Amino acid sequence: MWKSESDWFKKWFNTEAYHLLYQNRSQVEANDFIQLLSKRFLGPAPKDILDIGCGNGRHALALADLGHDVIGLDLSEENIRIAQSHVKDELNTRFICGDMREIDKHVLPESIDVAFILFTSFGYFEREDENLEVLKHVKSILRPNGILILDYLNNTFVRNGLVEEEVLVRQGTEFRIHRRIHQGWIEKSIGYKGPSGEDLHFVERVRDLSRDALSNWIEKAGLKTIQAFGNYQLDSLVSGSPRCILVARK
Repeated sequence: MWKSESDWFKKWFNTEAYHLLYQNRSQVEANDFIQLLSKRFLGPAPKDILDIGCGNGRHALALADLGHDVIGLDLSEENIRIAQSHVKDELNTRFICGDMREIDKHVLPESIDVAFILFTSFGYFEREDENLEVLKHVKSILRPNGILILDYLNNTFVRNGLVEEEVLVRQGTEFRIHRRIHQGWIEKSIGYKGPSGEDLHFVERVRDLSRDALSNWIEKAGLKTIQAFGNYQLDSLVSGSPRCILVARK
């Protein structure tokens, strides 16, 4: 049940099942979140923005609608295909298929005003230094006084409300889900039937990181945490908050 490859995300994020399971992610919620962040941190003038791990472009497109110049970067070809299909001709938006561990291959040094890593699109990598390298790359592409907004799960909230077993049905496909916290990882085992009736299985896993641990990594990368929020309404971060949203400055 818990067997997983170290780069599980490369294959899983490109499957039809992944997009089916998470089809209910809300564009309205993404728009509202971006509006709040924009008022707090972006201001009215257009900014050069990088959305790292952009998925199918929910947040990147919301930023572009506000007049910002946006690059979305994601490892999944399918995510990038979906994101590109929603791009409006009049907006300055482009999507790149690439690995966040190689940001420097796709973005010039000191060319970005604000970098986003949203919806727990971080902490996947087997080696701790790979996660830290991502943050160091972010520092290198940010302009002086540039901002990183990192949206992670609140591991205390996850620990206190962990649903160990669950069955979800999406358009006739039954997903058998198990969750656990094990050896420094928060893991979700997902089993389902493939199109030919075969049993298929993936394990999603992210590092079990506290607010302090995330802040320490941010500081090791040369950035300084300046604010913390606990949900997409930007309320203060407390132990019962569902999210851990950290804002850091170069």
